[in-house]
Parts: sequence; C-alpha cells; structure tokens
Amino acid sequence: MGLLFKKLWRDVKEAKGQFVSILVVIVIGVLFYTSLNSTLRNLRFTSERYFTAYRLADLWISFQKAPENVAGRIRSLPGVKLASGRVVKDQQIEIAGHDAIIRIITLPDRRSEVVNDVMLKAGRYFSEGESNQCLVSEAFFRAQRLRFGSYLEPIINGNRVKLKVIGVVKSPEYVYELRDGSEMIPDPDRFGIVYLKQSYGQAMLDFNGSLNEVSVLLKDGVDPEPVRRKLEKTLERYGLIETTLKKDQLSYNTFSGEIEQLTALSGVFPMIFLLVAAAIIYITMTRIIENQRLQIGTMKALGYGNGAIMVHYLSYAVLVGLAGSILGSGAGIYLGGLLMQVYNEVYQLPLEQMKIHYDLILPASLLTLCFCLLAGYNSCKNELKLPPAESMRPKAPKSGTKTWIERIGPLWRNFSFSWKIILRNLFRYKRRALLTSIGIICATALLLTAVGLNDSIGFLVDQQYSTIQRYDLKATFDTMLAPAELSYIRSLPHVTRMEPVTEIGVEIRHGWRTKKAGLTGLIRDSRLYRVVDRSGAPVTIPAGGVLIPEKLGQILGAGLGDVVQLRPLWPGRNEERYQKEVWIKGVVSQYVGQSVYSLPDFCGRLLEEDQIANGVMLQLDHPGEQAKVIAKLKEMPTVAAIQSRSDAVANLQEALQQSAFSIGFMILASGALAFAVIYNITTINIFERRRELATLKVLGFTNPEMRQLIFNENLIITALAAGAGLLLGRSLLNWIVVESATDNMSFPAILNQSSYLVALVLIFAFTVSANLILMRKVHAVNMVEALKSSE
Repeated sequence: MGLLFKKLWRDVKEAKGQFVSILVVIVIGVLFYTSLNSTLRNLRFTSERYFTAYRLADLWISFQKAPENVAGRIRSLPGVKLASGRVVKDQQIEIAGHDAIIRIITLPDRRSEVVNDVMLKAGRYFSEGESNQCLVSEAFFRAQRLRFGSYLEPIINGNRVKLKVIGVVKSPEYVYELRDGSEMIPDPDRFGIVYLKQSYGQAMLDFNGSLNEVSVLLKDGVDPEPVRRKLEKTLERYGLIETTLKKDQLSYNTFSGEIEQLTALSGVFPMIFLLVAAAIIYITMTRIIENQRLQIGTMKALGYGNGAIMVHYLSYAVLVGLAGSILGSGAGIYLGGLLMQVYNEVYQLPLEQMKIHYDLILPASLLTLCFCLLAGYNSCKNELKLPPAESMRPKAPKSGTKTWIERIGPLWRNFSFSWKIILRNLFRYKRRALLTSIGIICATALLLTAVGLNDSIGFLVDQQYSTIQRYDLKATFDTMLAPAELSYIRSLPHVTRMEPVTEIGVEIRHGWRTKKAGLTGLIRDSRLYRVVDRSGAPVTIPAGGVLIPEKLGQILGAGLGDVVQLRPLWPGRNEERYQKEVWIKGVVSQYVGQSVYSLPDFCGRLLEEDQIANGVMLQLDHPGEQAKVIAKLKEMPTVAAIQSRSDAVANLQEALQQSAFSIGFMILASGALAFAVIYNITTINIFERRRELATLKVLGFTNPEMRQLIFNENLIITALAAGAGLLLGRSLLNWIVVESATDNMSFPAILNQSSYLVALVLIFAFTVSANLILMRKVHAVNMVEALKSSE
C-alpha cells in the first residue's frame, strides 16, 4: 500500500491547481456549515440560559393604575410561578445636545428574585443611600458615553429630575432594544432603558403605592392563554390596557425570527458548495482514472485487488475532504465568533456565555466525506469492473455521429472551422458540460441573491422614508389633543403643513384568530404619511372601513370584503362593549410594524371620543429649522415624544452597513465557486485534448486561436448556465425574504434590472479571470510529446 500512497502524492503534485481549487470550494462549504451552526448554537444556548436565569416573563399585563398588592393576588393564581409588579413609563430627556426617550422601569429597592431581572454588567445595584440612583442599559450607556456618577436629567411631570448613574445592565426583556413596532432597528442614541428604585420611581411618576404593569412567569408546561383570559377579567377594573404573550413581545419575537432564519440558512448554503465540490471531484477523478487505464490494468496484473485500487483512488477524495474539513472548520469556528460579535451589536446578549463548538468539526467532516466518497466511488466503479487485459488497452474512442446542430445544414455551414470544433466538443462531452453548468448555476444564483439583498434593503429604506413617511417631524402626546393645541402647532414658525394622526393599540379578531396591532387614523388625502399598495401606488383611506396590511391579513386569514372585530387597547376603553365590527376595504403593503388604517372619525367612534388625535406630523420649510420647531414643541406639557425622520434615516443607514459584510462575503464565495469550477474543467479539457491541440499547432493555429478553442467553450457554458442561475437566484432570494420575515418587519424581494446585469458581469469576470490564468497551460502544450502519446 506504500507504493499506492506514493502514487497518490504524485497525482496530487501533478495537478496541484485542481486539488487546491476543489479544496477551496470544500473549505467555503464547511466554513458556511460550521460558522452558521456555531453562531446558531451560541445564540440558542446563550439566549435560553439568559432568559431562564433572569426569568423572562411569559406574560405582560399593563393597565392604568392598580394597588401594589395586585401582584401578590396574581402570584396566587394556579399556574403562576412568579409575578412582579412595577411602573413603566416613557419620558423625554435632552442628552449630549439632542433629544431622546428613556423608558423608566422600576426595580425592587433591594435585590430580590423578580421577573425580568437585570444582569449587572458593571457598577452596582441600588444602595440605601441616595434615592435617585439609576441603572442604565448597556447600549444606551455606551451610545451616550456616560460614566458612573454621571447624571441623567429627564423631564418627569413637567419637572427636570436628576438621576445618578451607578450601574450598567442588560435585560432579557430588551435583547432587541426597540421602543415600539414602528421602528426598524434599535437607536441607542434616541432610546434607552433606565431602571429606578421602586419607591423612588413610584414617587416621581405619581404612582405612590401603585403599579401600571405586572410581569408573570408561569410554571413549566402551563398554557398561557387561559391564564391571560383570567388576568384580563381580574384587572379589568383597573383600566386594563393590554396583555402580551412572550411570543408576541417585540424583542423576543424579533429575536426568535432571527433564529429561524439562521436555522434555514445553515442548512441550504453549505449544501450548495458541497454539491458543487462533489461534481468537481467526480469530473476530476473520472479524468484521472480514464487517463490511468494502463496503470490500473498493470496494478491488477501485479496482484492488486479491486478493493486496494478502489481505496487508492478514493484516498484522493478522502484527502481533499479531510483537508477541506479541517481548514473550513477552523476558519468557520473563528468566523462564528466574529458573527456573534456582529449579532451582539444588534441583540444585547451576554457574550461571556459564548462557547467554542469543536464538536461541529465531526459532523462537518462526515458530511463532507460523504459527498466526496460518493462522487469518488461513482467515478471509478465502472472502470474497476474491467479485466486487466481490457484495462491495459486504451479506451476505445466514441463513435462519431452528427450532433443535432450539424443536421441543421444552413446554420452549420455558416460556422467557422474553430466554432465547429468548439460545438462538437461541447456535445461530445455532454456530462462534463452539464456538471460544469451546475457549478456556474449555483455561483450565479448566489451572486444574484447577494445583489438582490442589497436592492431589497435599499428599496425598503427608500419606500419607508421617501414614499410612506414623508414628514420631517412627528410629535406624539400622552393625551388626546384639543382643537386649540392643533391650531397652536399649525401656527408655529417654519411649519408649512400639519396633519393630525391617531395611533392606538387594538385587538383584531377574525373567527378564532386574534392579533394585537396598531390602529392609525389618517386624514383622507394625507400627504405626510402615505399608505401604498404592493406596486407602491398611494391608497386612499376609505370611509366606513379599514385597510389591512397583507401580512396581517395572512395571519388572521382575512382579506378584502371580510368583517373583523376591533377592540381598542386604550385606558378605560378596552372592555368588550367597545368592540366594533368593521369591513376590510383594502389590502396594503407594510414592511415595518403592523397597523390597520382608517379615517380619524372611525377612531373616534371606536373610543367614543370627540377629540381623536394624539399626534401630529409636520412638514418644515427647511430641514435646518428642525431644532427650533422641536424646542417649541417641547414647551408643550403634553408632548410625550418627538421623532425626526432625518435622524431615523441616518441611524438606519449606519446600522445597515453591517449587511455589507454578509453581501460582500457571498459575492467572494460565489466568485471562488465559479473560478474553481472553470479552472478544474478547463484544466481537464486542456489535458484531454493536448494531442488535438498539438495537431492544430502543427497545422498553423496561432496561440490566440488555440485559446479561443478552449475559452470560448467556457464562455458558452457560462452563458447558458448563467440564465438558469438567474432563475434559481430569484427563487433563492424569495425564499430568504420569506424566511427573514417577522411579525414586525419584512423585506420585499426586489431585483432591479441592473442587478441581473451586475450578476452576469461578475460571473463572466470570474470566468475570464480563470481563463487568463490558464493561458500558459495552452501555450505550454508540447507538440512532440503530445503527438507521441498513445491514441
């Protein structure tokens, strides 16, 4: 067996380029497998341990105001493991020269076991000294460049209050730190979580001895729905606002969607590369075995059995598979760590709990070896069936027959001699051309998917902040506006247009399905906030009905013409008697949040209120005057929050820069795939046709003409395969978009015409680069040696 292994090393050295190109494809496939699965495991392990250790709630109940002992009564209900009462309220703050919103949440004065506990990252918990101590979420602490001992000065009940920062925390409740479902990504410059002592927070927020939210942790295996219904009846008299199950909680729902997406991707992408690697190994080993027929026959004559020869040739597949597995696993585990850091920029998880999953090397290696051995076995099984005498004879050439294109006389006669050689060779080796096409198809599909993801993200940003949200500023209020207040805002300097808006939470019911969403009341011909259909055309708000987003309609099983029940989630108006039936009069596109749209008068009828606006959208005469208008709005005591469209766009564009890493990596990986396929197949083509090429040289063909015979064939295969790759890429993009969608945000599958062109240019660029590198192999064909070789 020692001689056979020496021969194996000689075969590898003689075709180093082919071995390396196969190795690169396998490395990328294994890298995808180990990095994505390592990241997936770490996200699951870290989050599950984190949520359990710090008791993430199964149910949240918010209400206007209830006595503190209500938490104890809830704790005594069957199925409830723990219940914690607190006060939660958003407040304005001016910090580092800009406005922000902080969500104040109270915690026990002394550390105890509570639902939605916090992980102390730095600093300390509350002490018995100063009462105005606060803990700040880590993302907000870093974004605002705070220090221990710094003071936050929010406006609470019209008064500026000084809160001393003593600690930095993470919370399982806010791994994705969004204020509400209308936001796309976290913006720690504009929103953060601040925790106060329960006693101090109650006093400052005018909740002495009272609560406005209870978080409930259920016992294992308890169905949350019956508990939710019982709690709603219990707390109805306290001005019940809404109840939220864990699966619907904004942060948890978004994070769970990310896990599902990563699970899907970790299975598909590695398979693409390993499938192509198997095809290349099959072609390469078939060429090796066909060109070593004489050696195989000689080995059989010398007493080597079929098993020993099979092991020898399969060793090539094993060697490249093992090398690729080891290199790919090492790189994948390292990349998995980098991906976790990228994820932690978005999701606030405790990275110190991250593990290095060396056990992924074994399944990655077994999966790779399975593909490699299967390809290797199929390439040599037929040749080993031949007796030694037959193996020692050269393989009989295929009988020459006319191809279908040769039978089209007028067409065939118009081809030059060189093109006739190219076309005949393509049809002569159909299997090789087909397997080459598989690699080009997959590479093109990945290229188009990467470019399409960039298009989809760009379209989403443009659609949301240019077509839909057209206002410069949006102010929301903690109460319904009176007509005098609307007139005052309309008359502010630099305000060219003002439109009132009503935003309330509602529970939508259709049959047995229910879903919590927002209800947005807009004036009929709103110019500052447009509702659009799937084509992007504006939709007019109908009278006597609502418009419903397409995704929400799918969740509820409701569509145009159906009747749904709407129950407002508004303090004092959320009882069943306020529920009303309404017709769905249109289906619209909505990519961020879930809101149904109506005219303001419908909101008024639903709430049985005359004043039916709790926000305004403003258009300014110049963006530079934004600060002056904000200052005037902040003078109004009822202002709860002010949003700037320009700030939101800037934050979104900064955050989406992280997607450039993923898109760039996909382009490089698909380029490596295309290059490896073309390099291998072209090398085999040159080797098998060296006698033919030498003959053509003798006949007077120049080097450029010789190159055209080989490289034009590659370009034809690339052109034909790229068309199928574009179709597959479109389907792959649609699949990724569907898998990426969450209840709060979804991406449209957008492919601009230029994207198809970019994908085609890139795939041909990779093909041409492989051809250029192989030019020397064509020039180096030795005429004398090639013409002396046996037929």
